Amino acid sequence: MPSARPPRMVATEKFPAYRDDETPYAAPSGDLWDLSNNEISLPPPPHVLSILRSESERAHLYPDPRAGLLVDALAGHFPVDRGSVLVGPGSAGVLQQLLLTLCGPGDEVIHADPCFDAYPLLIATSAARGVPVPLTATGEHDLRAMRARVGADTRVVILCSPHNPTGTSLTPSDLHDFLVGLPPGVITVLDQAYVEFDGESDPRDLGLLHAHRDLVLLRSFSKAHGLAGLRVGYAIAPPALVARARKTAIPFSVTRGAERAAIASLRERDTLRQRMAYVRGQRDSLFKHLSDAGLAPLPSRGNFLWIPLGAGSERFAEASAGAGVKVRAYPGQGVRVTVGNEAAHRALIAAAHDFSRAAT
Repeated sequence: MPSARPPRMVATEKFPAYRDDETPYAAPSGDLWDLSNNEISLPPPPHVLSILRSESERAHLYPDPRAGLLVDALAGHFPVDRGSVLVGPGSAGVLQQLLLTLCGPGDEVIHADPCFDAYPLLIATSAARGVPVPLTATGEHDLRAMRARVGADTRVVILCSPHNPTGTSLTPSDLHDFLVGLPPGVITVLDQAYVEFDGESDPRDLGLLHAHRDLVLLRSFSKAHGLAGLRVGYAIAPPALVARARKTAIPFSVTRGAERAAIASLRERDTLRQRMAYVRGQRDSLFKHLSDAGLAPLPSRGNFLWIPLGAGSERFAEASAGAGVKVRAYPGQGVRVTVGNEAAHRALIAAAHDFSRAAT
């Protein structure tokens, strides 16, 4: 009897694990304020919470696999044709659908470095090769260097504005100049997960999208809307690309509760503006206090701050954990700190002063 053939295994050992380089710092008490995930510190508005409670009674039912009500709500919100809207389990899930649609073995995806931790993993799972391009010394995309790396194998360029983790934003004119310089057929995914925190731009402005046919806008309900635990995101893209990308979606990946909560949150425009003003105020206050402590954070358009500490990044993360605050260290580069509540900020600021005194 012939021996059984071993199952074919994909070489996942070469995949970059999500945040695998993160050091598990511990607070003396074992309790940490977590300022490492860029979550918003405010819960969803009361009306959204009430919808979630009512939807919990339908947890035994499958959701709409197309999330059609959310697609319609987003199409009316902007407004765009519903064929231009792609939804999925968070912006990362939507990006995965796009990359699986656009890329294959031998293709290249250009992105900034450092970047959102999921980019390298999602690129690898699409069988493409990531091409990281270092940020400038001021934490901004080096668009000239990124354009120079575009070649025959380039299928996608990922830009992030406001950028995670540095909080810098690309200007519309810089974006336009970059996009018109790309070869036809190279898709640019503009990750705007934090766009609502940028008080100087209108999240509903789709002028760039109308001007450039190879552009995709990637958005999330996890950040400003405070629905990170529900996992729902979306993209606005050319209809032909959306139609293809929908075929890569995992069935029922947007739950009924997530869909209804996202629709309700989308309608809370005044509440959202008030919440964003509050977060920006907290961010600006934290920026001032960390600057006074001598850490020199970068000005940010997101709900987080970037402190370019270089070789001292991990030491600061350890010192912060000792004060009861978890931050996100990028070894050798910097530390990202999410805007949190005032108690977490007080502990972090005290740690920052202690860190600065120890360094002098």
